[in-house]
Amino acid sequence: MKKSGGFFKNTVILFAAMFITKIIGAVLKIPLTNMMGGVGMGYFSTAFSFFNPVYTVLAAGLPVIVTRLTAQSIAGGRYAEARRVKSASLTIAVIAGIVGTVFMFLFAPIFVKYAAGSPESLWAVMAVAPSVLFCCLASAYRGYFEGLYNMLPTAVSQVTESVIKAILGLGLSGAVLYLGREGTVPMENVLPLAAAAAVLGTTIGELCGTLSLIIRSRARTDGITAADLEASPEPPPKLKLVKRIITDSLPISLGAVIINLGSFIDLLTISGGIQECLVKNQSYFFFNYSLALEASGIEAFGNFVYGSYTGIVLSMFMIITSLTALMGKSALPRITAAFERVNKEDVKRNISILLSGIFVIGLPLCLSLGVLAEPVLSLLYPVRAAEVSVSVMPMTVLCAGGIPIALCGGLFSVFQAVGRFDLPIKLMMTGSAVKLILNLLFLRVPYISVFGAALSTVIAHIIVMSLGIICLKKAAGVSVKIFPLFVKPFAAAFACALSALLSYYLLYDNFTELLRMAFTVCTGGFVYIMLLLLLDRRIVYAVFRFKKAKSQI
Repeated sequence: MKKSGGFFKNTVILFAAMFITKIIGAVLKIPLTNMMGGVGMGYFSTAFSFFNPVYTVLAAGLPVIVTRLTAQSIAGGRYAEARRVKSASLTIAVIAGIVGTVFMFLFAPIFVKYAAGSPESLWAVMAVAPSVLFCCLASAYRGYFEGLYNMLPTAVSQVTESVIKAILGLGLSGAVLYLGREGTVPMENVLPLAAAAAVLGTTIGELCGTLSLIIRSRARTDGITAADLEASPEPPPKLKLVKRIITDSLPISLGAVIINLGSFIDLLTISGGIQECLVKNQSYFFFNYSLALEASGIEAFGNFVYGSYTGIVLSMFMIITSLTALMGKSALPRITAAFERVNKEDVKRNISILLSGIFVIGLPLCLSLGVLAEPVLSLLYPVRAAEVSVSVMPMTVLCAGGIPIALCGGLFSVFQAVGRFDLPIKLMMTGSAVKLILNLLFLRVPYISVFGAALSTVIAHIIVMSLGIICLKKAAGVSVKIFPLFVKPFAAAFACALSALLSYYLLYDNFTELLRMAFTVCTGGFVYIMLLLLLDRRIVYAVFRFKKAKSQI
């Protein structure tokens, strides 16, 4: 069988794809928010607040299990079994996707009226429903290719999907807004229909990304030859594999539901909690958030804050967590294979590289964005000063706790790689309970209500991270010292954030805003890379180079 590349090559491929998709995603989200504002983005976000748990229940565990089973089959020379794993996973994906799509269509009116309290979001929810089928199919294909250590199909499909989303999402929503200005669409329906049009663009993007995976699979580019299949032992029956995939993926799906429960908790609590707080403390809000209240009105202020939080704050912050998650995505098949061979040194080395990568990528982004939250958001959303005014503090708080959030994702990848699918569920059940309680408390305190959801998210993930670190040694069978991996990247990231802050406010204050930020980013990045190289160049080699580091980190 032809090998598809090592850990570092796959990480670089995924990193490049994620960088491109996030840039393209920003091309969609940033102008979309500028066009529709906090209220329109509230409708947009409500659609995905229903889609995410439905998809998660049905297929979140599918790519993880398919990757794991495929990696195990290839490691054992069972190539025919790997092919049958793919066939079984596609059968599951089709059934689950159809069920999920029908479910969303049927229950959309009930969800938007009683759960979200936003009947105007109905068309956006209906527009996202077919994405369940497309995403289920894509998950099966991506899991198979990633189990072969081939991240290129995933990368190509993600880029394809993102390009279509950006073009159609902006184009369709812009067309609806134009029709509203021309009087063709009634003004009261403009924002709900514009949000639905943007969601429809993302659904078509999901379809195109899935088609790219289907085309690649039909081309037989998995590297398995006829000789490999001939030499393989007889694979298990397809029905047996279907049952195994479903059985093994259920705990992961349940865990993923709980992991993503935070967004559902925010949907249920932010708008109502802040609205209740506003009614009881109007003088405080009028004094501190007069611009936002003027833009939204008193009755829609809660939805305005929720739309700003999900459309601006989380969209920006998720870029960081998506980049750090790439390390876990690339590490999963490698850790699985090493654990299968009972190679503890290899398991330890890959876990160390995974955690180092999270620190090296996440720390400078979190610290720098945290200290420059206001100028960054003001630059990206120049016509949405009201939305920015309620987004700066939540962004700063999330960035301050960004590493615990990212580290939880890395630890969960390790637990899944070694077969401890129960641990993410148990840990995030605790975290979700903490977040729910804190949301209910913080959102009703006027001084912290606007950033209460962000603060509760950070505290919950700090607790989950601490418990996860305690469980790591027993689950993986190896002892990994995390603090030494953290110290040097943190020192370099702190210098990066400090130099960026000083550069923005002292060195480049005479430039235009765009040049000022560009020079600031370059200055901070240069300081970070130079200092990281001086402190320990092996860290940089381990994360960014194609070949393996010669010594353990």
